[in-house]
Amino acid sequence: MASLKYSPDNLLIPVTSDEQQELAGIKEYFYTLLHTAMEGSKHLNATFDLSKVWPETTDLPTLYDQLSELKHCLDSFRPISPETIQNMQESRDIEYTYESNRIEGNSLTLDETLHVIEKGLTIGGKPLNDHLEAINHLEAIHYIRTLADQDADFNERTLLTIHALILKHIRDRDAGLYRRQPVFILQSDGKRHEFPGAYLVPKLIEDYFIFYNEQKDQMHPVKMAAYLHQRLVNIHPFIDGNGRTSRLVMNLHLLRYGYPVSIIDSQVEKRQEYYKILSQYQGVADGDSRPFEFFVAQKVKEALFQYLQFLSADQNEDASTKGFYFFRKLKSISRNLPRCSNVILKH
Repeated sequence: MASLKYSPDNLLIPVTSDEQQELAGIKEYFYTLLHTAMEGSKHLNATFDLSKVWPETTDLPTLYDQLSELKHCLDSFRPISPETIQNMQESRDIEYTYESNRIEGNSLTLDETLHVIEKGLTIGGKPLNDHLEAINHLEAIHYIRTLADQDADFNERTLLTIHALILKHIRDRDAGLYRRQPVFILQSDGKRHEFPGAYLVPKLIEDYFIFYNEQKDQMHPVKMAAYLHQRLVNIHPFIDGNGRTSRLVMNLHLLRYGYPVSIIDSQVEKRQEYYKILSQYQGVADGDSRPFEFFVAQKVKEALFQYLQFLSADQNEDASTKGFYFFRKLKSISRNLPRCSNVILKH
């Protein structure tokens, strides 16, 4: 087997002429299959069915192993050209803003969110705060992307800055400040759940960051991302914006460790599932965290699938030597399938 060169700056690319020819041959083979699938189905799109390669599993350790391998596949496409990164991030950040705000009750549609952010339009009949939430959330995404690009650490100042961006011009008196009064929610079963008293918040946040700093390089990045989200929600340190801030913190950690932004759906059934799983861990020191860890891991897997689909279809010259590990993985799996075309998902 040809060797693979692996270093932080040069991940899994073909380094010999034989490897370059091998990658070109594998790509040509699979692109031919995609073309055949599109012709046969009379549709203009066909993609790799990555669930054949990384199938569904209910075992969390197995899922983490899959995520590590999928991230390895993503690394094999690096460095990604600035133009490709921009194309991937622009639409995804709009979608993330729409979904995260809608979970919290924002009334803007996806199309309206796009128009507010990109064209500065005001949507008739929609509250001003809904417009500000869209603008603020996108600014917060840009902030965490910048931190990740700089490999800046996550600390209390970062947390408060994210929250300040979320509530900017909406609740300025509370933006970037811990709450000073008790808060509670009514759960789906009608029971009232009270969060820790305001006087406990500073100490709980201190413990939050102590745990993070002790475990951030020991725990699987996706498991830590779930912890950061779940524990922050259960401390509920802010009077408003806890959900959006927690999801941004989760994605900051994912980005810092090379994973893509992962989006939690706002559709009613999906949102109810999200809240239900969160409610299974309402204490800040106990409770079963595994259902939420599994939930987040599945969302990260979905995001990795989407990014790999996008990058593997890139026909630009810059991408010609990218994805060596990913395409080799497809090739190795296809040998074990009754028909190689089973790797192709027809639309």
